Amino acid sequence: MSRASLCSSVSTPDNNLLVYSLAACLLLRIRFQYLMLPGLLLAGLCMPSHAQMQTTETDIPDNPALPAMQPVSEYKALPGPGVIVRVALVDSGVNYLLPAINQRLARRANGSMLGYDFWDLDDLPFDSHPSSSGRVVRHGTKTASLLLREAPMVELVPYRYPRPDMTRMTDLVLHAVEHDVRIVGLPLGGNLKSEWLAFESAARAHPEVLFVASAGNNSRDIDKKPVYPASLGLDNMLVVTSADDFVRPAEGVNRGRIGVDYLIPAENQLVTRFDGSEGPASGSSYAVPRMAALAARLQSMHPEWRAPELIAEIRRRFANGAAPKAVAKGYIGDPMSLDASLIQVQAEFELLNDEHASQSHDADIISVPLDVLVLDNKWSDTRVDKIITEASRILASCDLVFNPVSIKRVRMPDHLRDLATGTSQTVMGALRNTGPAHRTTLVFARETRMAMAFDGEAFGRGNTRTRPWLQDSVWLMLAVDDGGIALAHELFHVLANTGEHVSQKGNLMQAHTAGNNVALTMKQCAAARENTLEYQLGRR
Repeated sequence: MSRASLCSSVSTPDNNLLVYSLAACLLLRIRFQYLMLPGLLLAGLCMPSHAQMQTTETDIPDNPALPAMQPVSEYKALPGPGVIVRVALVDSGVNYLLPAINQRLARRANGSMLGYDFWDLDDLPFDSHPSSSGRVVRHGTKTASLLLREAPMVELVPYRYPRPDMTRMTDLVLHAVEHDVRIVGLPLGGNLKSEWLAFESAARAHPEVLFVASAGNNSRDIDKKPVYPASLGLDNMLVVTSADDFVRPAEGVNRGRIGVDYLIPAENQLVTRFDGSEGPASGSSYAVPRMAALAARLQSMHPEWRAPELIAEIRRRFANGAAPKAVAKGYIGDPMSLDASLIQVQAEFELLNDEHASQSHDADIISVPLDVLVLDNKWSDTRVDKIITEASRILASCDLVFNPVSIKRVRMPDHLRDLATGTSQTVMGALRNTGPAHRTTLVFARETRMAMAFDGEAFGRGNTRTRPWLQDSVWLMLAVDDGGIALAHELFHVLANTGEHVSQKGNLMQAHTAGNNVALTMKQCAAARENTLEYQLGRR
């Protein structure tokens, strides 16, 4: 195959799910439970396990002094238009000794932080949630780090929640209002409404403040068995839970078709731990900072907006009715992407199928048009062309020929370069042809962020019922081996509309690809050809 340049610098689940895969490698997944208030908790229901807790570090005092640091507004330039936004998180506090946290704290003119410890009643809300066993849970640093990672315009106002006396939530809300906080995250909860009455009154008295609450991690329907504050029914509150890769509530999280507003991907999120290391965290707690970051991005662009306007704009953009049995409004697959203009086609080429051009008159030949998206510059033109050419040769044994092949190199925000259900919705929505121009789409991505990690993954009809934007696409990651064989393998899954593998020696559709697995039987070819024509993925 050879390239023809077209242009450059162009702006521009069910239980029967089929899993199409190549060389599976299961990601380690650890669930980090959100904070349940001790004494309000049904025994064993939701507290983190021993392995999920971090014990008190002997070399750090309980309330270390706050290191001096310039306020974020003096050293951090915003990416484009917008203003600094103060966002509060009510959690176990934060480790403000970490530079990544310290530099983003909202501060007074004298350098002291605006946050407050409503547990110990001092101005040092250090990350600490002592349990009855003597262990200390470090939760707030992780939720705060995710907020700050996704919203560079945020100044953090950390609050340590008032476990000894929850009536202090009244003062917490007033403190936030007095310091111009209009977005408050609540990645915590309990089972007793009585503990949240003071907060409820204070929140209702300030309808201008948006509160974002976690639905919780109890594997339950909060419409039937409430969790608070999520179940207070406040007009100025959004309740969120974590979505899995199939746009369903993730394992272990709560749901509620009335009481929960949105599903947000919050599994295996990269966070900064108390000790400064990075790692994955999962659960509805981490949907809270993601929603708060989204609201902060909107408020940064519209400083005059308050809770009613923020809620209305989020509803306008994302109330898509996805997962109606689980949540009230819909699925927010990519809360970081509000501006589609940041996705631009840098260059576009046509890959000419020289080998089969002379056969175009053959009545048995089925031409399969391909749209190719290259999301990461580590994919060289040479490697991309080689993979497509090799796959074309393999599938040509079934008289399936790639023609035409359009290749687009794309510039986009970094988080869109990997395969993930939510971000793929943004990528496909911005770049994929729809209607009669719809084609099978091949995506050369950086890596995968799916819970089940594959170096190549195909999306046909059986595994895209809840994520239709992925239908008829194949994704290859940089780490893939035998790329041409891998592409032919995954494309066969799509064209034949099957997730089956075979054990026949040398067959392309063995579960594991290898250099000598390239053969297809007449029966396999017939199925692929029939389905390709039936689903209009190719034409004679």
